[in-house]
Amino acid sequence: MDIRVLVCYSERLLRTALRTTLDNEAGICVVGDAGDGFEAVAKARGLRPDVALIDERLTGLNGIQVTERLRADPLANSARSIILTEHPEATFEAVRAGARGFLLRSSDGEQLVGAIRAIAQGEAFFAPEVASRFLQRFESGLPHLAPKTIMSLTDREQEVLILVADGHNNTEIAAKLYVSEATVKFHVSNLLSKLQLRDRLQLAVFAHKAGVV
Repeated sequence: MDIRVLVCYSERLLRTALRTTLDNEAGICVVGDAGDGFEAVAKARGLRPDVALIDERLTGLNGIQVTERLRADPLANSARSIILTEHPEATFEAVRAGARGFLLRSSDGEQLVGAIRAIAQGEAFFAPEVASRFLQRFESGLPHLAPKTIMSLTDREQEVLILVADGHNNTEIAAKLYVSEATVKFHVSNLLSKLQLRDRLQLAVFAHKAGVV
């Protein structure tokens, strides 16, 4: 089934260019577009996209405000948001609002498509240019774990943790470790429980902070 994408961008020409780029990709279908924040929320409610590509500078409601509304709306919260910006320092606020991806406007088509595919599978995606700034700010939100908690991880769980931190999705991890995707999901669930973390994004941040990768 194609990944359903909603393109939300204030500038019409760039919005059209994004649609054209994505419509030419196999497995991706642009179901609609929006030129301002209020239209973006309304169309997300009606079209139920899998991914919403959102310009931070949307008029009416900005990209972060749109993301907050989508997350809180039961008719739109199935849409995973990717924020497009020129300001990497806004990453933390975007993630707190519910964004699952963060790209610079200068990102190329290959990176954009990669982000959409990753996020549609439930992953998080951050452009390399903004990841380090995000990690620095996000670390303060992690729980403080005793060393014995980290040592309690099995060898396989540590392998999975390293691959998650490197940005691999479940399919890729399964292929690298020669196990099933169900097994990978099981290990990820155990890691979240043992480390008292909320999602894969926090797993990645934890791994970097703990020096695992």
